[in-house]
Amino acid sequence: MTSGKVVEVTGDQPRPIPDGYDPTIEVSLVVPTYDEADNIGDLLRGLHAALTATGVGFELIVVDDDSPDETWRVAAGLTTEIPELTVIRRQEATGLATAVLGGWSYAHGRLLGAIDGDGQHPPNVIVDLLASMSEGADVAVASRHLPEGGMVGWSPARRLLSRGAQTLGQLLLPGTIGRVTDPMSGYFLLRRDIVAGTEMDPVGYKILLEVLARCDVRRLVESPYVFLQRTAGRSKVAVGHYVGYLRHLLRLRVYPLRSRALVRYLAVTGVALALDAVVFLALFDLSGWNLTRSAAIAGETAILFTVLLHDLWTFAGRPARTFLDRVRRLVGMHLVLGVLLFTRLAVTNALVNWIGVGPLAAFLIALAVVMPGGHLLGSRLTWRSGRS
Repeated sequence: MTSGKVVEVTGDQPRPIPDGYDPTIEVSLVVPTYDEADNIGDLLRGLHAALTATGVGFELIVVDDDSPDETWRVAAGLTTEIPELTVIRRQEATGLATAVLGGWSYAHGRLLGAIDGDGQHPPNVIVDLLASMSEGADVAVASRHLPEGGMVGWSPARRLLSRGAQTLGQLLLPGTIGRVTDPMSGYFLLRRDIVAGTEMDPVGYKILLEVLARCDVRRLVESPYVFLQRTAGRSKVAVGHYVGYLRHLLRLRVYPLRSRALVRYLAVTGVALALDAVVFLALFDLSGWNLTRSAAIAGETAILFTVLLHDLWTFAGRPARTFLDRVRRLVGMHLVLGVLLFTRLAVTNALVNWIGVGPLAAFLIALAVVMPGGHLLGSRLTWRSGRS
């Protein structure tokens, strides 16, 4: 990368993140900024010193949203002192998340990362994150909420807002946010191949949420850190940021519903329920088997059909890596659908024996009421691949 390079871009639509990287550069760390002229120098020098001490190849990329205090110009003045530094000046664009994505699209490292530009993230924690990545992590996150972490100088109100936002996220995206103690961290590293080629559409300022929700993150490791007080400038956190965070959560919540997998899921579920009914009719009505045995065999047939077709078609983009992985999926679906199958049998028998509903009508009522939700829950648990 050319020393002293300053790139000027317009708009907030970042280029695609390429798969290829420079083997001499291990990590590319993006620093998104807005009005951080008084903080950026100390931060970049601290990062440069910490990364140089590790001996790995690295680059620092400042992405500034055309700050009124000309943060981009201050950073550009350090490129002679820090030859690994590149500065991107974004005009007609705002937003921390899109700034990070824009920086990654210009990055050359095998690992990509982000750190806030206000000096509240200690630069030396990058060493711990790199160590986690070298041990095989897909994503390494700096967390304030581990036992050795914390926040310096936060008021009770701000702590309450932060915890409340995290709790809301856990309710809306339990499979994503439940995996990490600090989902709103802006300080993390990830493997390039985790994010390259993945459709990203962030809102607001929490890019880690986007990564965890949309990318195939199998191993996540956290390192504690203490969130420091500002030494200059003022916090950008405002009510609008919390509104943006809520919008982002809601967008990620409905994201799977827009995917092609949903259409396939609905098709498989519909066919499985129809197969369930056909097998029941064949055994109970045509072959004269008893109600419970017919319903149990029909349900098991539908479960096996569901697992097979989801594996080969609906979630074909998440293939099983080993035979044991396929067994895990089969067991996972049985844990959900098998329990619901017993529930369905109980409901069917209750409708027949206690209320006097006809066997066929009772079977169809129980099938329609109990099983669709079980199919959804089973597929979400079994093929979630690290996503919520």
